[in-house]
Amino acid sequence: MKKFQFRLEQVLQQRIKREEATLLEQARAEQECDRCQRELAASERKLEEALQAATAFVRPDEQMQSLIYREHLQQVIARQRRLLQRSQEILQLRQAATMKARQERMVLEKLKEKKFREYQELEMYLEQREIDELAALRFGRG
Repeated sequence: MKKFQFRLEQVLQQRIKREEATLLEQARAEQECDRCQRELAASERKLEEALQAATAFVRPDEQMQSLIYREHLQQVIARQRRLLQRSQEILQLRQAATMKARQERMVLEKLKEKKFREYQELEMYLEQREIDELAALRFGRG
């Protein structure tokens, strides 16, 4: 009997590649999310430092610069929060895509396993039949 060959092997390989690609996209989205979180935390630290330093300024021009700087930091923080939220949404989409690709791959892998078991059962059946025929021939010769 010929060697086992899964007819959908090329499709399975394509699905494996698609899953790997979605995993890469998910990793990039995670990195972007982490970067946004680090930048937001850094800006919030700067704002906290600016608020603490603002009490030390006595001259009006220093107080005005400090106020402008704090307002700028607040705008930066608001923008970074929006970017973080967007990157988290993208990450969720990438995770869903990865999960879907994994499920599609697993369906084909299970089908391949089932077909391989069927192939093995058929091979065992044919082998047993051949053994039985040989035994019958020997018995008949007697």
